[in-house]
Amino acid sequence: MSDLNSILLVDDSPAMRSGLRREFEGAGWVVCGEAANGEEAIVKAEQLRPQVILLDLSMPGINGLTAARRLKGVLPEVRLILFTGHGDLFKSNEANAAGISAVFSKGESIIGLLDKARALASHRASIRH
Repeated sequence: MSDLNSILLVDDSPAMRSGLRREFEGAGWVVCGEAANGEEAIVKAEQLRPQVILLDLSMPGINGLTAARRLKGVLPEVRLILFTGHGDLFKSNEANAAGISAVFSKGESIIGLLDKARALASHRASIRH
């Protein structure tokens, strides 16, 4: 296992994925893949086995919550961050029940997102040892 943190970016917006990739790679992450929807995320996560998956809540097909439940079924140790533009409309107890480690608003600072992802990756690494 590398010391570099790996992340899978899941968002239906190519522009959002591109911006996130730039930010995460600039912060020293390995972006091991991208997915445009929940189904694609599940397939890629099984292949790539990232430490962290950043999941958009609102996507065509299965949404981020449904994808999270399925991802935790196949990769129970993966850390999931739900990335949402819905702010206070979203209930964190729903996220917890789906196995999501953190909920992050698209309106918040990218630095906060990077810090949260780093903390979750570090926590997962410490659990494995």
